[in-house]
Amino acid sequence: MKVSIVVTVLNEAETILVLLFGLLMQIKRPNEVIIVDGGSTDGTVQLIKVFKKKYLKFPLQVFIKKGNRSMGRNFGIKKSTYNWIAITDAGCVPHRDWLEKLVAKASENKTTKNKIAETKTAENKIAETKADVVAGYYDAIPETDFQSAVVPYMLVMPDRVDPKHFLPATRSMLIKKAVWKNVGGFDETLGVSEDYAFAKKLIEKNYQLRFAAQAKVSWLPINSLRNFYKTVRSMAQSDAQAGIIRVKVYLVLFRYLLFLLLAFVFFCLHWILCMGFVLLSAGVYCLWAIWKNVQYLDRGWFYLPLLQVTADLGVMSGMLSHGILKRQFLAS
Repeated sequence: MKVSIVVTVLNEAETILVLLFGLLMQIKRPNEVIIVDGGSTDGTVQLIKVFKKKYLKFPLQVFIKKGNRSMGRNFGIKKSTYNWIAITDAGCVPHRDWLEKLVAKASENKTTKNKIAETKTAENKIAETKADVVAGYYDAIPETDFQSAVVPYMLVMPDRVDPKHFLPATRSMLIKKAVWKNVGGFDETLGVSEDYAFAKKLIEKNYQLRFAAQAKVSWLPINSLRNFYKTVRSMAQSDAQAGIIRVKVYLVLFRYLLFLLLAFVFFCLHWILCMGFVLLSAGVYCLWAIWKNVQYLDRGWFYLPLLQVTADLGVMSGMLSHGILKRQFLAS
């Protein structure tokens, strides 16, 4: 199977060489690698060109296409030569067998049984199907306590993975070019969470999705609270723009509205009761944030309460700023 790899980058001078060497060292060599730069100003493109000159036999092409990741990714796929497209993101390092595992999963035949009616009886018809899309997996390589604490908030942890319903993300996926075309590509109005909206379209079209747990890339986590908040907020805004409402958004809003309501009730009774309720609630919430995620960490657990509140604020701010909840209530 011949495969094109497509990656979008923007100001990744600190990480681009790690990504390129990860692609160079793949057990299954890609037939071409297309990198689309969104307008870097930090020397990313220059580093790619230096790498290309040093490894002349590596089938690497770099293009400049200003715009968001969806625009760059669609542009790169259009430029690709082959029928299968592997996708990963800047800030990720593919494991040596990443592409090999993706291709192996795509090549598997899967036996399915479909019931068909024949007069008054039904018989099982066995069909051999291959994947249209393969969702790879990912882990993280945190360097600091803060980055370690960020991981469970940004990745699907292994014990929470449902192989039958795991959605493909652009960190690690393989897709037929025809499938990408048939669903209209990535939504170019979305610069964040575009892969989630894309995966939803794949499901609506009933394409065959497979999960390859061993097709991993390692993600370099966010390194500051400000960037964490901005990322969560932009993801929530992107979901709202795409008309996607996740159940957890309503749960977050419900928690805070209930807290404010009860705080008001206690305040009406006595301000001391209100203060006691606020302190007790804050303590319980902090302990809950630690309890649910500490199992995934070997360090940095003390950041978990701060990250929980920051993530909540980012989700609510992102959704409310886009007016999605207002439209939902008006529609109902």
